[in-house]
Amino acid sequence: MMKSLSIILLFSIFLWLIACSKQESAVIDGEKLFKSPHIGKNHVIGCISCHSLKANIQTVGPSLQGISLRAGLLVPNLSAQEYIKQSILNPDAYIVSGYSPAIMFSHYKDELSDAEVEALVEFLLQK
Repeated sequence: MMKSLSIILLFSIFLWLIACSKQESAVIDGEKLFKSPHIGKNHVIGCISCHSLKANIQTVGPSLQGISLRAGLLVPNLSAQEYIKQSILNPDAYIVSGYSPAIMFSHYKDELSDAEVEALVEFLLQK
């Protein structure tokens, strides 16, 4: 009887360890996501295809170097985190001077999970 309980306990610990390791591997890398040429459920155009992370290098969209410093100043009553998230999910809510509306892909809210959006926001807050 004691041997059976020991085996069950060891098996339970084993299953718990497997579950924990899967949760850790599910952490989304915002940098990797940002730098992927295609992202989302349908592999749509990725951030790096249109945005640089280097100062004064503009491609289709503005450089995102220093976005963490600028983002909180662009729209009244929006923090840097809120602005970046809004820019991903509703890109035409605020248009950066010198750029036209309706250029950025506007369906990331349908393509990315909440966790992926948060990972991108957290990564960009470091830039």
